[in-house]
Amino acid sequence: MKMKNYLKLLSSIVLLAFIGSCSSEDGKESVSGQGSIMVDLSTNLSYSRAVDESAYLNVKNYKVSLYKGEDPVYTDKLYEDLDVEQKVDFGVSYTLTAYYGEDVAAGYDKLYVKGSESFTVSQGDKKTVSIVCKPANARITLVYKGNDDNDAFEDYFQDCTVTVKTDYMDEAWTMNKSNEGQQLYLKTGDEGTDATLSFSLIDKNGEPVSVDNFTTSKVIDLKPCYSYTLTIKPNATDIAGGKVGLEITVDDGVTEEDVTVDIPGDYIPS
Repeated sequence: MKMKNYLKLLSSIVLLAFIGSCSSEDGKESVSGQGSIMVDLSTNLSYSRAVDESAYLNVKNYKVSLYKGEDPVYTDKLYEDLDVEQKVDFGVSYTLTAYYGEDVAAGYDKLYVKGSESFTVSQGDKKTVSIVCKPANARITLVYKGNDDNDAFEDYFQDCTVTVKTDYMDEAWTMNKSNEGQQLYLKTGDEGTDATLSFSLIDKNGEPVSVDNFTTSKVIDLKPCYSYTLTIKPNATDIAGGKVGLEITVDDGVTEEDVTVDIPGDYIPS
């Protein structure tokens, strides 16, 4: 009988100790002042209509990093592997970043998409942090045209080579008519960067053109999430003999910028 009472007493003590332990842990979590976040990731590809969008639209492919101030909490975790709810400290500045693609200086079809969001949470709060990932580099596409709808660029020249160089590149990138329609993506940084375009004309006999007063280079301002169409065409109507114009057209309703390279009128073949 005494043994049974002893066992009951022992069981009660163990149970009380367990309850006390749980209460203590709950108290610690409350004192630590944590909140929680859920990450909502979406994409806005804007100018990338001609790339294979399926991989970029699938948010499971994106890598996510969380920073507490400057210190990483975690880096490059796949979005699909994130916990649905994540604990964070209240009153502290956090930054959440996400990206997909290669952040290279230049390359064909190298669309790079990223987004970031800074936030803080209050004690005990549960917050959804939304990140919209957008193209973070610029795109240039070459188009070669004739003077009008009745002729072609080849009726005047064999080729016009274009080189592109930014501060992010070790060497200039060279394009010509064989690259017409290909999408060259260029790193711009968050604030944009200057790009130097250089041009080299080849006549119908395959010989380089060297003419006095021919403007062979032009500096343009490249901005992230902008698309530039560089249209190379003879223009035989403005001056006797004509000129060749290079038009850079920025998509998505941005003001167009015209860049014209003049060739002396006595050179253009009739």
